[in-house]
Amino acid sequence: MDKERTSAPFSHQAGFKSVLYLAGLLIITVVAVLLQIKFRGFEGPLVDNILILILNLVNFLLLSAVVVMGARSLWKLSMERQQGVLGAKFRTKLVVAFVSLSFIPTLLLFVIASGMFTRSIERLFSLRAENSLKESVDVAQAYYDLLQTQALSFGRQISDQMTDERLLTRFEAPVLKEYMQKKVEEYGLGALELYTSPNRRTFAIVTDTFPPDSFVPASSELVAKAFAAQEAALVRDLGKKGEIVRAVVPLYGEEEGLVDGVVSVSYYVAQSLTVKAGEIRAGYTEYRSALKGKELIKFSYRMGFLAVTLTLLLAAIWVALRVSAGITVPIRKLAEGTEAVAQGNLDYRIEGRSEDEVGMLVDSFNRMTQELKTSQERIAREGAYKETILSNIDTGVVSLDRAGRISTMNPAASRILGIGAGDVLGKRYDDAFSFVELDPLRSLFRRLEQEKGRAEEVINVSVRGRTLTLRTRVSTLRDSEGVVTVITFDDLTDLLRAQKSETWQDVARKIAHEVKNPLTPIKLSAERLRKKYAEGAKDFDSVFDECSLTIVEQADGLKKLLNEFADYARMPRPNPRPQALGPVVERAVNLYASAHRGVQFITEVPQDLPSLPLDAEQMQRVFINLYENAIEAMNGTGRIWTAARLESNGMVRIEIADEGRGVAPEDLSRIFEPYFSSKGRGGGLGLAIVERVVSDHNGSIRAEQNQPQGSRFIMELPVAG
Repeated sequence: MDKERTSAPFSHQAGFKSVLYLAGLLIITVVAVLLQIKFRGFEGPLVDNILILILNLVNFLLLSAVVVMGARSLWKLSMERQQGVLGAKFRTKLVVAFVSLSFIPTLLLFVIASGMFTRSIERLFSLRAENSLKESVDVAQAYYDLLQTQALSFGRQISDQMTDERLLTRFEAPVLKEYMQKKVEEYGLGALELYTSPNRRTFAIVTDTFPPDSFVPASSELVAKAFAAQEAALVRDLGKKGEIVRAVVPLYGEEEGLVDGVVSVSYYVAQSLTVKAGEIRAGYTEYRSALKGKELIKFSYRMGFLAVTLTLLLAAIWVALRVSAGITVPIRKLAEGTEAVAQGNLDYRIEGRSEDEVGMLVDSFNRMTQELKTSQERIAREGAYKETILSNIDTGVVSLDRAGRISTMNPAASRILGIGAGDVLGKRYDDAFSFVELDPLRSLFRRLEQEKGRAEEVINVSVRGRTLTLRTRVSTLRDSEGVVTVITFDDLTDLLRAQKSETWQDVARKIAHEVKNPLTPIKLSAERLRKKYAEGAKDFDSVFDECSLTIVEQADGLKKLLNEFADYARMPRPNPRPQALGPVVERAVNLYASAHRGVQFITEVPQDLPSLPLDAEQMQRVFINLYENAIEAMNGTGRIWTAARLESNGMVRIEIADEGRGVAPEDLSRIFEPYFSSKGRGGGLGLAIVERVVSDHNGSIRAEQNQPQGSRFIMELPVAG
């Protein structure tokens, strides 16, 4: 009980003193405000400055007292928070709530009362005189603005006419001078100058509106500004001789955007007018300075109302502290329970029941701790379930924190890499996997930065003397601790070995089939020759010529088939370099455009297309194969379109379409297979080579039917990084 009494912010005696302080301050503030109102209402239009200063001093003292008392209460509350007194944070919130609720009404009171007194003070001063002076200043300024606007307008008209009629280059100096004299008279100008360089004035016509020796040419800085294609207008003070209103306008030449000269238009403003304008401005300034007494009175009233406002806010703080003192004790156990839960004790329960709001809060707290315990158990079960899955899948999983340290490694990853998880956890991946060739993995990390969160590639790595083929995926995830990189990999070594064996068996069967095709006519031709020779046939010579020709043709076809197979097998890896696509397409088109006059090549490759990482020789071979097939499909007559554009996914899309016989829908999925051909002749390796080159460039290609007829091949290639 003693502790509870000492933890309260104010004792009973301290509370009574606070009430007396507040009442005394409120009475003094009201009296001070009434005194100000009394003197303000019955004195002349301006209150004596000394009296105003005294009243302001009283207001300042009242404000200081209120601020000190409020600061004292808030300081005590702050000390209780620093000392960890139970309930101090709650009292702080209650103080904030009370002050927030009372702030708007007191602020409205301050604003409305200040506004009423301000309006009454404003009525004592002549607004008509102030407005008249201000309007006089505005009229004088408007006159100068009008002169500047006219100077710019006439300067533009002269510049436009001289530009349209090429007066600066087509006519002699006398004609130009006569033209300028005419414009001075037509527009009523004070002076007109023509500059052909920033430091060279070609012509200057000054009228008698300028007094003798009063005209000053345009400054070189102003002329240089106009030669930079910028119009300008200004007022130049001549001292006792008056002022010049001048505008400079660029004079454009025959080439667009090129400034050949500058036109300067000037008006003279007499000294008498400038003196009058200065007197008007001085009068307005003196009137404004005379209003300082009014502002001083306004300030005194605002000080008084501010003292009342702060007193009300201080009262709100005191009430909040008194009310909060009676609430903090019942919720002490709740605070202790919250601290226990924060330390991880989810079995903590608050005993005791009540039907009021505090009881509802206790029940809610007990339900919350039970739900937290249930959620924690569920999260633990889910974590164990995920751990079981990671432990039993064949895919290797390794996770890295943002510093590149290994935080997770499942058994499959340990088995594939031949290392225990306990030996690498907490180490950087390049240190932990020092026995692995990491260049492919680093390359994948660079791709991850470009592809924004995910990269996938089949890589070959050397692990303890073994070469493994791994399908590797690298993904970037975010959790509560920051960025996490997850690496998953599947060992495809045995699978690819089996697939290669099956592929070579299939290729061997297809080669054997393709080789048998020319051998049959060769054999038949040889047997026919033997038969004719044995019979001594009269037509042996013609038969010999026919059969030998057949044998040579079939042998050439067999040789071509074997050469295509050798080329396909020996195709080197590309050596890509960033370069433009347009020249590659243009070279391929030029190879066929002159040789096939019946074929029209239509090319749409934008000049601003980004550079692509290309092996120019291999990519040119792609276009040659596609053009060759298209020309053959059209029988040498028709149109071939080649178009390229940049897609939103950062890939360049290339389309090649023709008007040939097209590809059957059932053959579209097999058209890129080696030794597949729908033409009934040839080795069927052309499109297989195309597909391989595009794939080696990290791109893709597909075929579809063109509308209304023909074939369309669509390639997608990445831009240079």
